[in-house]
Amino acid sequence: MRKVLMVVVAMALVSPAGLAATPQSRTVDRSRAEQRSVERGREQQRTVERNREQRRRDNRVEEVERTTRTLNIGADGEINVSNISGDMVVTRGGGNSATVEIIKTARAETAEDAKMLLGMVSVDVMERGPRAEIKTRYPSEDDQRRRGRRNMHVDVDFNITVPPQTRVVLHSISGNLTVRDVAGAIALDTISGNIKLANTGRVATAKTISGNVEMADTTVDGTLTANSISGTVAIRKIKARGLNLSTVSGNIEVEDVTSERVDGQSVSGDVRFMGELQDNGRYEFTSHSGNVRLALGGKSGFQLEATSFSGNIQTDFPLTLEGGRRGGRSLRGRHGSGSAILDLTSFSGSIIITKR
Repeated sequence: MRKVLMVVVAMALVSPAGLAATPQSRTVDRSRAEQRSVERGREQQRTVERNREQRRRDNRVEEVERTTRTLNIGADGEINVSNISGDMVVTRGGGNSATVEIIKTARAETAEDAKMLLGMVSVDVMERGPRAEIKTRYPSEDDQRRRGRRNMHVDVDFNITVPPQTRVVLHSISGNLTVRDVAGAIALDTISGNIKLANTGRVATAKTISGNVEMADTTVDGTLTANSISGTVAIRKIKARGLNLSTVSGNIEVEDVTSERVDGQSVSGDVRFMGELQDNGRYEFTSHSGNVRLALGGKSGFQLEATSFSGNIQTDFPLTLEGGRRGGRSLRGRHGSGSAILDLTSFSGSIIITKR
């Protein structure tokens, strides 16, 4: 019994729990504790600064300046607007002139500072016959430093009415773009903002980097191109010769379109199509890490080629197989007359075709 007790005591003495802490280990532990304390202090300071900045924003004074211009561009002229920060809305008007309402909004800690900011941002309006060009100008960084300003909290919004056949070109860095009931050619692009079009015609491009693209009730002459980097591209009730749709991080949604060719691509999102296929139409849908879903109506037949590298392929339509099925990852076949062509690909998602 005495030998057993001696063994137990010896094990306790040589185990890590029984070893006395060395001066070096105490120094390391103290250094780690101090480092954790420093990190906690830094995080607390960052939290305090964020809260202080939020309070400053909440307490900012807002000053607004409104001006209106009438531009005699004719019944089928052009209006071209370049903006930095702010929303733009274009709607159908009458007559042969366009009306432009410019709304500048400045935010600062005092009313005096807000008024000074309003004066530092200008809007140039140039008329050249049937073409009008509008450009928002902010002061340069050197000018801001000379005036003791680091941040320009100024937005410029535009409310524009144009004759029905006006060509509309809108460029923006940060802001939403909306066009309604305009039949002229349209080209829109923004870096950070949503794009919405309704009942418009002859849309050439609608592009955004960070935002959604939504189009509805529109007839397009030629091919419509709608792109987004980080957002959804949604197209509903559109008539066009061709649709070229793409997004990197978002979904492609196509519903009730009339088009001979539809090309939809998403890198990280689903591709969805709902509606009828056109005879002799071609539909190519691709997603890298999402599903491809089709809900088909009508009686149009189609020729199908579907490939999924790590997903399933499902269809509610009876097919005459061509080449057979290989492990559920590739399918070729024909339904009905086979007049339309479906080319569907998903790398890590499923392909699903249902009846609408």
